[in-house]
Amino acid sequence: MIMNYNCNCKKFIFSDKNYSYWENRKTTSDEMEILQMLLLENDLKNKEILHIGIGNSDFAKNFYLNNKITGISISKSEINYGESLNNKNYKVFFCDKYSLDFANICKQNNFDFIIDTNLKSYSCCLKTFEFMIHNIFKSIKPKGMLITSVNGMKWFKDLKPKLSFSFRKFFFYKLKEINGNKHNILLPDELGNLSKKYNIKMSIDDKLCYLKK
Repeated sequence: MIMNYNCNCKKFIFSDKNYSYWENRKTTSDEMEILQMLLLENDLKNKEILHIGIGNSDFAKNFYLNNKITGISISKSEINYGESLNNKNYKVFFCDKYSLDFANICKQNNFDFIIDTNLKSYSCCLKTFEFMIHNIFKSIKPKGMLITSVNGMKWFKDLKPKLSFSFRKFFFYKLKEINGNKHNILLPDELGNLSKKYNIKMSIDDKLCYLKK
């Protein structure tokens, strides 16, 4: 599956192999902060939730019994693991959040919560980032919310495919994190200006940023 974009930036193709990424690793501290906050929500039932970057699917394991969760990832190994959980309330898709394919997912669904620990870190250009934000904000239900990590806003990573080796897996393909573009640090003022454009209320504390419709 080759994904399509609204820009001409050069991109790696991640659909050609089952690239391993985070499916067998511990939940990041950034995602854990979001997970713990939502676990305190007494009315988190019968919600439509979008999880961008499913990793080890730990988020879904905590919430898919009472909610419907849509997850996306550019790692086929993460997708395969998510599908192996075989839960009817958890649907996973191979998809890049900056792509036109993600725009189609947002057009076809509306969400009570959208979870993404690093909104801008991996974007190839400002055009694709603002396109993604447009799609996310349009897909949030009234009174719905996008939650991201304050620490994740400081990231500027990129991913590249790599052939690796371990004694357990022998040779395998994985996604390697490398330093990306420093312009992908997401400043609160930048996100605040975008939220105003879409009439989204933004609030921020020392760990999390909330964008509520």
